[in-house]
Amino acid sequence: MMDMTSRVRRQRRASDAAATAGLRTLLWWLGHGLVLASRFSAPVRSQITRSLTVEISADGGPARHWDFDGQRRRVSTSAGRAAAPDFAVRFTSSGHALRDLTSSDAIDAIMRDRIHGSVRVEGNHLLLMWFRGLIRKVVPIGGAGPPRQALPGAYVAHDPAANGVEKITIEPAVRQLDPQWTGAWNARTKLWIVRGTNGEPLREP
Repeated sequence: MMDMTSRVRRQRRASDAAATAGLRTLLWWLGHGLVLASRFSAPVRSQITRSLTVEISADGGPARHWDFDGQRRRVSTSAGRAAAPDFAVRFTSSGHALRDLTSSDAIDAIMRDRIHGSVRVEGNHLLLMWFRGLIRKVVPIGGAGPPRQALPGAYVAHDPAANGVEKITIEPAVRQLDPQWTGAWNARTKLWIVRGTNGEPLREP
């Protein structure tokens, strides 16, 4: 029994060590990849419009933060936690972090684990989608959306045989309802907003 317990513990430690090494490598690639992309990629530079600090870390494991310079449209990165990040994703373990960050639906995975308590998201949650978009330009994790293409059967030219209204009548603008439109006048008396804004007396409801 003791041998079995020791074996399970050794396997768990080995698994944790592998996850920690994998997360450290992933964060290193993402960190320096964004730094290079901010220098040479116009699409990445165009999305860096404000100055802020983003952190991704695991409790008792690797951590990395990115400093975005909105004025210069550049990124710098350092290992370790940030002093006061504007946005942070903190996982309870390296295994959870590695699984969620490499998921094809990373946003859904992170928010789902946030509900379960295995990840903490601090700051504006919209920054998670923005940061994920930048990461995908460096490491294309997950499936991309379908290519844009024109819808079939688009109405790009006049077709006399098409079903629908082929003529649109534009009436001249008027400032007051025609006195002969009794139905319209009756309906107007029920519109308190119209009467109130015109200074007309309103009866009690």
